[in-house]
Amino acid sequence: MPDKKQNTDKQLAELLDSKFRIPGTNIRFGIDPIIGLIPGAGDVFAGVISLYFLIQAALSGGRVSVLGRMFLNILLDVLIGSVPVLGEAFDIYWKANLRNSRILNELQQHPRKTTSESWLWIWFVVAQFVGIIIGIILLIGWAIAELFELIL
Repeated sequence: MPDKKQNTDKQLAELLDSKFRIPGTNIRFGIDPIIGLIPGAGDVFAGVISLYFLIQAALSGGRVSVLGRMFLNILLDVLIGSVPVLGEAFDIYWKANLRNSRILNELQQHPRKTTSESWLWIWFVVAQFVGIIIGIILLIGWAIAELFELIL
């Protein structure tokens, strides 16, 4: 990818995630959390804009693991970003577009390493998800057992 293209990608990511600074702090944010303030469709619209980086990775020959990792970044941004107030704070923290811009740059520089790291990241997320599901099932089982004990 030419330097001009990398610069354009980085500039878009910064506009979306870190263009502005809250005065007196080091906290930066972009237009992504601002767009997210639009009720109902703001986070979805911001997510659609974020697909730019995913499409660029696909056009650059990114493997499924890399595309999946980038998609998970966007999905988390959209889903958690949809929660009022908490979502905007998460958008300011998560910065999915800067993450995906970095992944896109790494993909261009070191495709094999980026693919391997992406597989590890995806397996980590899957393990976390499975752990949460097992925890919820155990919690429901415990609650049912306690309920039966109270009834009997």
